[in-house]
Amino acid sequence: MVLQKKLIIFSNRFFEKRETYEVFNSWESFLDSAIEPIGFWIAKDFNDNYLSIINNIRRSNWWYKYCFSEDNLNNELLDGSLDIDKAIDKCNLSEKKITKLKFSLEGLAASEKLLVYLYLREGLEIVPQFNPNAPKLYTYPIIEILSDNQNDLDWYQELIRKNLLAYKKLIDRVRLCNNCSSAHIYFIDVCPNCKNIDIKRSRFLHCFACGYVGRQEEFSKGYDLICPKCNAHLKHIGVDYDLPTAQYICNNCGYVFEEPETIYRCIACGEEGSPDKLNIQEFYSIEMTLYGREWLLLEQKKIIFSVLNESLKYVSLEYFQLLLDWFIKLYRRDSNFSFALALIKFQNIEEIIQFYGISQSIEIYRALAQRISEMLRNTDIVCRDDEYKLWIFLPATKKKGICNRINKLVNSIQPESGVKIKVYINIQYSSEIDSEINAEFLMNKLDSKND
Repeated sequence: MVLQKKLIIFSNRFFEKRETYEVFNSWESFLDSAIEPIGFWIAKDFNDNYLSIINNIRRSNWWYKYCFSEDNLNNELLDGSLDIDKAIDKCNLSEKKITKLKFSLEGLAASEKLLVYLYLREGLEIVPQFNPNAPKLYTYPIIEILSDNQNDLDWYQELIRKNLLAYKKLIDRVRLCNNCSSAHIYFIDVCPNCKNIDIKRSRFLHCFACGYVGRQEEFSKGYDLICPKCNAHLKHIGVDYDLPTAQYICNNCGYVFEEPETIYRCIACGEEGSPDKLNIQEFYSIEMTLYGREWLLLEQKKIIFSVLNESLKYVSLEYFQLLLDWFIKLYRRDSNFSFALALIKFQNIEEIIQFYGISQSIEIYRALAQRISEMLRNTDIVCRDDEYKLWIFLPATKKKGICNRINKLVNSIQPESGVKIKVYINIQYSSEIDSEINAEFLMNKLDSKND
């Protein structure tokens, strides 16, 4: 039995008893209580254990709840430091914001959890944290802990592509191994000829008398410089000899060169290569966009229907009816101006969401929208309304089995098992309309026909 919602305090010290909070000395004792939390608060005597507590919270069914600390522990998974009364006020405001969401917070995908988390923390920036042990040196702690797959932590970039999230401030730029994407790499100077690391920096001399070039050690005879090839005494630089630009010699192949070649070596996988082949990843702070907030506040059914926007370009209902009226009049004057009006009703979106969850449902309808888009011609006009109907105006179209093509299209993306997509498809051709009909009447007539 769920009791009154309270702020959950983790502490070993005594607190005056109040109805607005409950004190626990462990995560397990809180779970046994069956109290529904409005949020969490970690006392300073729990500082040594706060990481365990906050990780348990973010991995639990209360992942979205505020969690404050008495001391400022400077952890991205916490919501800062507040006293108890202010923490209770903040948590209560968050509870009110949750009621504006038109969907259950259970069973959400990681991307949806992240959007909810940011929605409840308006203005929050997710800042990448430097971690020398992380494969890419930087992590987003909240993204990492909400991830369904710890081998894929870049799924948030899809939310950025859809403009639900946005990059704000560039924090760092990291070079990654092009084989395993690890940032744990180091650089080695090697011989440009044989790629061996056994190279040595040395001073070289060039004898003007015979043209011989060699290391200074070869010319040194006590305090004198004598060419080992022609025995000329080299007394004056620029007159008897000079110092060529070559400064290195390879002890493996004997090659003399001015500058060594630099290659990288990956600590994680051992890959070697030229530094210009390294991948570059930029790490930014991330924030939720206004569009992301609006998208989240829509009902789940509307979220699914809005996915069609990605592949289909719409005109307004008013413009669509105006265009349809105009074509009806053209057809009355000249029957060569044939057209067709198609209606697609999406009938069981709620059932699809309930069975597959919102994330998989989005992918199902995204695939459907893409197939519809590929079927349409450049001259076809699309309109949608708030009743989950898609209207398609097809000029220069005669009766050629469009319904069958749309039905085949829907069947081609049906899930292999489970609940199937149900759509109602109807079409009206210009050759079938009455002489006095207009756009509004024609659309109502098409809509009123039974499945």
